[in-house]
Amino acid sequence: MIKNTLKPSLAALLLVCAAPQIAAANQLHATALELANQKQFSQALQVLSQEDIALQSGYDHRFLKARLLAWDGQYVRAERELDALMSAYPDNPDLQLMRGNVAYYQGDLDTAEANYQTVLDRFPEYMDARDGLYNVSQARAAGVSSGRYTWRIDGGVGISDLNQDGFSNWNDQFLRAEYVRDTLAYHGSVQRYDRFDTTNYELKAGVSDSVRGGWDWGVEAGFTPDALFRPDFSAGGRVGRAIELPNGVTLYPNVTYRYDDYDAGAIHNLQPGVTAYLENEMELTGRLIGTFQDEASNEIGWLVQGRMPVTDQLSANIGYANAPETINGVAISTQSVFGGVSYRIQPDLDLHLNLARDSRDGSFNRNSVNVGFTHKR
Repeated sequence: MIKNTLKPSLAALLLVCAAPQIAAANQLHATALELANQKQFSQALQVLSQEDIALQSGYDHRFLKARLLAWDGQYVRAERELDALMSAYPDNPDLQLMRGNVAYYQGDLDTAEANYQTVLDRFPEYMDARDGLYNVSQARAAGVSSGRYTWRIDGGVGISDLNQDGFSNWNDQFLRAEYVRDTLAYHGSVQRYDRFDTTNYELKAGVSDSVRGGWDWGVEAGFTPDALFRPDFSAGGRVGRAIELPNGVTLYPNVTYRYDDYDAGAIHNLQPGVTAYLENEMELTGRLIGTFQDEASNEIGWLVQGRMPVTDQLSANIGYANAPETINGVAISTQSVFGGVSYRIQPDLDLHLNLARDSRDGSFNRNSVNVGFTHKR
C-alpha cells in the first residue's frame, strides 16, 4: 500500500515543481507568436532563446523555432531543425506539414505537394494539408514553376602559374551535370588537364543521396583514356550523418575514401572529417587527409576551412591545408592557403572565384585562379 500511494504523490510533487517552468515556457511561446504575428521575427526568435536551457531540446521549443525561422525566411536553418525533429519523430504529420510549408515558401511546389499528400494519405481530414494542396494548385495556375531543381550544371576554368623553370603552366577545365530524381542524384563529369606539356581527359560518374538530413552517402567511379599523369581508374565513396545539437548547431561527421590506380602504383586516400553548421549560417570544416601508397611512404595531413555569408547574395570562404597532394602518381606534402567568393546573380545562377597558393618543400610552388558557375533548373 505504501508504494501504491507514494507513486501518485511523487508524480504530483514533480508536476507541482515543474509547473512554474512550464508556465514560463508557455508564456514565452505566446509572446514569441505574438511578435511573429507582427512580423517581428528576429525579436520572436530572441524571446524564444530565453527559454530554460533544459526545455530547449524539447519538441515544443524546436518545433516553434523551426516555424519562426521559416517565417523569417531562414529556410536552411528551418530545414535543419525539421530534419532533426523528423529523425526523432518520423511519423509526425505536423512536421511533414511544416516541411511542405517550407518548400512552398521557397517556391518548391513539387516537394510541397509531395509532403502535403503524404499527410493526407494518413490523415485525410487534415485541413491544413488540404489548404496546402490548394495553394500549390493556385500557384501552378498562376504560372509559378517548382523551385526544386532537376538539373544542376557546374563548370569552370583554372589557370596555374608555376615558379619552376622548365615546367609549363597548368590549365584545367571541367563540366559536371547532375540530375535529381526522387531521393537520388545522378552525375557525370569531364575534366581536361593540361600539365607537363601533355593533356589528359578524366571522365567520372556517380550517384548520391539527394535528401537533406540524417544519413548521407555517395559513390563515384572514373577513368582516364590513355592516361599519362592522371589515374587510369579511380573509385570512391562517402558516408556521413547530420547530428542536430540542442544549441542549434548541426554537426556533419563524415568519411570519404578514394582509390586511384596509376601506372606507378595504387594510391588509397582516406579523409575523416566533420563540418559544423552554425546558427549564423557559418560553416566550419576540419578534416584529416591520409594517403597510402603501394610504392612509397604514406602521408598524413589535415585541412581547416570556414565559410560565411557576407550578404544575401555573396558568400566567402577561406582555408588552410597541410596535406599530401597526388601529382603524377606520387603523393607530395603540400601547404596550401586558399579562399574565394560566390555571388548569386540570379536565383538559379551562381558565379565563383577561387584563389590558392601551394607550397611544396624542395619542389615547385603554384599560384592558381579558378572561375566557375553553378546553374540549376
